[in-house]
Amino acid sequence: MGAARRSGEIVAYAMWILAMSGYVFAATCRSSLSATGIQAALYFNISSAALSSFVYLQLFIYAIAQIPAGILLDRFGPKRMITAGCMLMSVGQVIMALATATWMAVFARAAVGIGDACIFISVIRLLAAWFPMRRLPVMNQLTAQIGNLGQIISVYPFVWVMNMAHWKTAFLSLAAIGFLMAFCVLSLLRESPSVQDTHARVQSAVGLNWSGVLHDLCSVARLPGTICGFWVHSITWFSNTLMNQLWGFPFLLTVERYSRAQASAYLAWGTATCVVWALLFGRFASAHPIHGRIMLVYVTVGAQMLCWTILLATAGPHPQAVMIALLLSISSGMAASSVAFDFAREGCLPKDLGTATALANIGGFLSSGLVLLGVGQLLDWQGASSPRLYTSQSMRVAVLVQYPMWIIGLIGFSVMLPKVFARLRERSLQLSVAERPH
Repeated sequence: MGAARRSGEIVAYAMWILAMSGYVFAATCRSSLSATGIQAALYFNISSAALSSFVYLQLFIYAIAQIPAGILLDRFGPKRMITAGCMLMSVGQVIMALATATWMAVFARAAVGIGDACIFISVIRLLAAWFPMRRLPVMNQLTAQIGNLGQIISVYPFVWVMNMAHWKTAFLSLAAIGFLMAFCVLSLLRESPSVQDTHARVQSAVGLNWSGVLHDLCSVARLPGTICGFWVHSITWFSNTLMNQLWGFPFLLTVERYSRAQASAYLAWGTATCVVWALLFGRFASAHPIHGRIMLVYVTVGAQMLCWTILLATAGPHPQAVMIALLLSISSGMAASSVAFDFAREGCLPKDLGTATALANIGGFLSSGLVLLGVGQLLDWQGASSPRLYTSQSMRVAVLVQYPMWIIGLIGFSVMLPKVFARLRERSLQLSVAERPH
């Protein structure tokens, strides 16, 4: 029995690692334009607002695609969704490699956004099938943060290939990896320990009654846990996206006078710090499923607001202690964003888990898209329409766009909290009774 259990755990972790590889690829594609943001602006000869449109369009499409992706995930399963996502992102990278006009690049980022929308929620769904409930908070945290190692890949190996070879070579190489990843997932990934579950899902998908899809979607969207998860993801996640998806490099180069190597190292350390926070937060949320999750949201968002306020109150460069505090606060918010999926899981039927996760996941990408768009617009309005015109003052004013998003999100989260709090207490009581020896 013990040997069988160990064997089952090994298979579970193997399936997780395989699915995680797809998510790492997705994170690499998602942030590939951030690491080459200035090169992209010069390559296509575009303004700050146009450059930000590449990324925020991708994020908006990702957010919109979450709803159909979640519905399809509940019916076709993680294997097919991860495979389709890798294929779509690879096609997008091929288009980006061959793009000769701005509209082609925008179309490429749209393809990346649609493919990206299929990946993360599929991995979260896979975890629920392979791991017991008590491990899910930690596994969700690890999935979200280890997947972000793709940001390090885009900052270092991807940029190195681009500098050594060419724009086209870098993006075509990334596309080739994605096609290979899709083949491996389709060939090797198992969706659950029971083969019958996969077959049953495919059978039900063939005879899918789409008239009930809208009803199920509305039912899941009205759940307090889903709404609360949406707000949690929206307020914890976007500041990290601001730094890692597009504006981190220009901000560090312009305001803090970092070299490109220093900026790369700073962002890489932030990604690594997220993994440490994930381990701590996952265990904390497991041990304190009611007050712990709520505390993580308020503390991490408050820390981000405080650190950004200190940073923006004075002109740079700033002391190292201030920059370290900013790094820790932003990375803690990124880790805390995974708490959104713990909220979304409460009160949700297992068959609707993909849809609930997708609806919660929309929050961070929607808020991130608005913030990235706002930064680009504020830079243009100040006359900083190209990287050569960025100044410390214009960049500091532009990132103030974060504050309205925090305020709106905190209000939404706080309003929904009483209903979710009652549900969490009920769920915690049920688990404690179930685990009590009889």
